[in-house]
Amino acid sequence: MAELDQIRSAFAQDNDLCNRVLAAAQQSRDQLQLSLDIIRYFTQSSTASEPASKKRKLDAPTNGTTSSLDLTSLPSNLSLPDVSFTIPFRKKASLAFHASPASPSEGGLLITTKDTSYTIPFSTIAHLFCLPVPEKTTKQHNFVLILSSPASGDSQFVFTLPETPYTGSSSDAGEHDTQVSLTGRTLNAHLSPFGRGIVLPSEDDFASAIPQAHRQGEVAFHVKAHLGSKEGYLFFLSTGVLFGFKKPVLFFPFDKVVSTSYTSVLQRTFNLVITVQKDAPGSGEGAAEEAGDDTEDVEFGMLDQADFAGIDAFVKGKGLDDASLAEARKAKRVGVNDPRRKKGEEGEEGQNGVKEEEGETELEKAQREMQDAEDEEDEEEEDYDPGSEGESEGEGSESEEEGDGEGQEVEGEEGEEGEDEE
Repeated sequence: MAELDQIRSAFAQDNDLCNRVLAAAQQSRDQLQLSLDIIRYFTQSSTASEPASKKRKLDAPTNGTTSSLDLTSLPSNLSLPDVSFTIPFRKKASLAFHASPASPSEGGLLITTKDTSYTIPFSTIAHLFCLPVPEKTTKQHNFVLILSSPASGDSQFVFTLPETPYTGSSSDAGEHDTQVSLTGRTLNAHLSPFGRGIVLPSEDDFASAIPQAHRQGEVAFHVKAHLGSKEGYLFFLSTGVLFGFKKPVLFFPFDKVVSTSYTSVLQRTFNLVITVQKDAPGSGEGAAEEAGDDTEDVEFGMLDQADFAGIDAFVKGKGLDDASLAEARKAKRVGVNDPRRKKGEEGEEGQNGVKEEEGETELEKAQREMQDAEDEEDEEEEDYDPGSEGESEGEGSESEEEGDGEGQEVEGEEGEEGEDEE
């Protein structure tokens, strides 16, 4: 029964007391109603008497007005105790779904701890994701909720659920439901009237080429990356690009992405730059650089070269490479690893760049430059004749000049890795 779930949620911190109240409530309908009335009374009283510093209830806008929704007056169809949250706080809390039986969209999520409570109306959830937790031996999923500009309070919530069988008493649970599947289906039911739902990663969009060491045989959907000094994971999804899971989570919907480009393309790593409109969710972070009056660049560093092709296929497939790049970004990127610059061969473009082939993408250009460097090294090894002293000296001078360039490239890559370790 939903009423019994409400009792379990209210007394989740004291199992003995919870069992006693449940036993009394199941004796008769009057006892059950009395228990619910007591819970409602003390919930409202404690909220009113708490100091302002401990009140953390989200008053989110609904139809242009500030919501004053009292979820405790609505029945609960799913309650999950001891859910691990990482945003906006790092602790366990109870998570309850409250909704009107007549209209599933009328209701919301009630998150409660000993000293904190949050109310999240379903109508305020703008984006919702269910993503595998990377690098864990046990299968877990992070649910990421991004709200639509709340009037006050936090706008992001991240909680983790294990892929284990559901053992609660929800009437909506199926025989083979896990905590993840039941929570996802319940959220979709409440959000579908608003035309929204959970976004899941898919191999049709992107799958990492790097095998998972923790769970062999499973496909990985994440790419490890750095935003400044913050390490996290990029997910390339059907609706946009997400970077998590440290606060704040960044999400770039496709309609806010102006263009993408690559920088610092080395043998093992590369950087991905996403140029977004300044009003995009997650924009305005400290690591972003202004690229124009209405756009800014967000650069993610130290991505593994093994995922280069997959990311570029995603970028092309979603049409994110059509916009022209900012001049400052173009000057910084063009010819970064071209071997002709190292040897002093400058064309029509002068000292600061090398002419790009017509129709060539950034990925193709970077791969061509790396291949050219490898081909020239192979040619030098084949032409080298240790028996000819004069030729050996001449080629030795040239090889030393190229060796310096390669050393700088490797040092730059190691330097970036060193900064990451610190």
